[in-house]
Amino acid sequence: IAGNKASVTREIEGGEEICEVAFPVVISAQKGMAEARIPNMRGIMAARTKPLTVVEPVAQAPLTTVTAFELPPAKAGVKLVAPDQIDELVRLLHQEAKVL
Repeated sequence: IAGNKASVTREIEGGEEICEVAFPVVISAQKGMAEARIPNMRGIMAARTKPLTVVEPVAQAPLTTVTAFELPPAKAGVKLVAPDQIDELVRLLHQEAKVL
């Protein structure tokens, strides 16, 4: 990401393609991109001897601002009908729900 452009690399048949796109942009990723690889013993032993560099995050202003937050409207109550009250269930479906 540089200025108002981003460089994107994508896999194509036989190699990789690098595209430069301007913002705003929508980027999607396929399923196999983030598959974890299990290191071999040699790699684990070599990693033990390498120094660990801790990089502090860059302080940046938030990209979005919440201007308002409100709860969704309350839903109507639920009526429970006993299994033996079939007539009452049919009446409610016909008169109130208007599905029958």
